[in-house]
Amino acid sequence: MKSLGLLKIGIVMLIMAMGIFYPSFGICNDDFDRFIMPVSNPIYLGDARNVTMIRPIYLFQRLPQKVDTIIGKVPLGGHINGFAIQASYAFNDRLSLVAVKDGYIDCRPNNTLNDHNGWADIAAGLQYSFLYHPQDNFIMTARLVYEMASGSDQVYQGNGDGNFNPSILFLKGIDRLQFSGALGLVVPVDRNQENTLFYDSWHLDYAVTDWFRPLVELNHFYVIDSGDRDPWIRNAINKLGVERALSATLGTSKEDDVVASVAKFNGCDIVDLGGRYNDDHRNLVTLAFGSRFRVTNWLDFGAAYEIPLTSKEDGLIRDRLMLDAIVTLKF
Repeated sequence: MKSLGLLKIGIVMLIMAMGIFYPSFGICNDDFDRFIMPVSNPIYLGDARNVTMIRPIYLFQRLPQKVDTIIGKVPLGGHINGFAIQASYAFNDRLSLVAVKDGYIDCRPNNTLNDHNGWADIAAGLQYSFLYHPQDNFIMTARLVYEMASGSDQVYQGNGDGNFNPSILFLKGIDRLQFSGALGLVVPVDRNQENTLFYDSWHLDYAVTDWFRPLVELNHFYVIDSGDRDPWIRNAINKLGVERALSATLGTSKEDDVVASVAKFNGCDIVDLGGRYNDDHRNLVTLAFGSRFRVTNWLDFGAAYEIPLTSKEDGLIRDRLMLDAIVTLKF
């Protein structure tokens, strides 16, 4: 992990040097309007630009046929429907208020777990562009977001006392290419109830025309430190045995605690389980490819198909389709 961290620090330094010293081949604009927001990993892979916008999001995520737990491979299957609306308000070119997480989740597993639905946690914060070079098509932005534990435990939200998400976002344009990304941490207030995470996400797109930009995105999550949620299920397992303990708790209000306690992975970008064994498989890596379509100078549509590059059984993503629209407001 140390060498991985040093490599990523080096990448960030290289990106900063590119923005400061490397001139763009394209025509220099006086703003960043010709660039786009990434599509996948919507909570963490944000927009380094400061814009006023509203972004409705829909995702359809298939769950793996089996998942790895401390009791072996457990059948799962099924799918998730998710609906959300992101928004941001730009005070100026460098500072904006961002709301990055909210929405409604409908979870429908085929096996083991019951159908559940409920509200996601709410997360919002501020971002500031400390490097802002329109003449070089380069921007680097610091963001700090707080996620409130306001959601429903029926859909694996609301545990702990919330978390802080400090991150660095960047964007670099070179002629028709856009290279952007984010590196950050998820730091829980209660480390027993949520996992401490590191993540990095990378986006590359090419403007084939003014309205069509195919894209590819790589997302990586790493569990730095797992939580300790929830010790009562381990006591129940020790007392009753695995099968009796699970049959007594699955389908009850404690089901989310059971999942967190037995899973040997963290889950996905939306879910922070916070279980003791979530660091057995520390890495989740996904690849997304899709496009953005610019209808007008104030309306974009996006679509991306995402698959895991790590084992499907070490997460909650078999594959995912994500659709969004971005309405940019000018005042």
